[in-house]
Amino acid sequence: MTLRFSQLRIYFAALFSLSIGFVNFASAADTRIPLVGCRGHFAASGSARYVTFRNEARRPDQEITTIEVANVPLPPGTVLAVFVTGTQIGTIKLDGNQSGSLVLNSKKKDVPPPIEAGTTVNIRTLDGKLVMW
Repeated sequence: MTLRFSQLRIYFAALFSLSIGFVNFASAADTRIPLVGCRGHFAASGSARYVTFRNEARRPDQEITTIEVANVPLPPGTVLAVFVTGTQIGTIKLDGNQSGSLVLNSKKKDVPPPIEAGTTVNIRTLDGKLVMW
């Protein structure tokens, strides 16, 4: 069986197009929304961040949600509840600098909620008073 040049070109084009379907491209997505203090806690600031890693050679697929707060005018040791879209996802204990963070990582079997445009994030005292949004 002899193949002509035009037949070989079609054969290799078909092989190439089939192989493209099996290529996985690495991706990372990072969304961050700012948090600000409210109701007498105006000095407070922070952020809510959601990062996803997919198909990276040296890192397993994972999702990470990080909530950081700073300059919260409450005593060190105060525990704050973190809510994303109305659901409590954890707590933050303020350190000596009146700051703290909460990190949820799917690699550690956590269930990090996605943070995207329009997601509501609230930080409250344990008795329900709103501190940040």
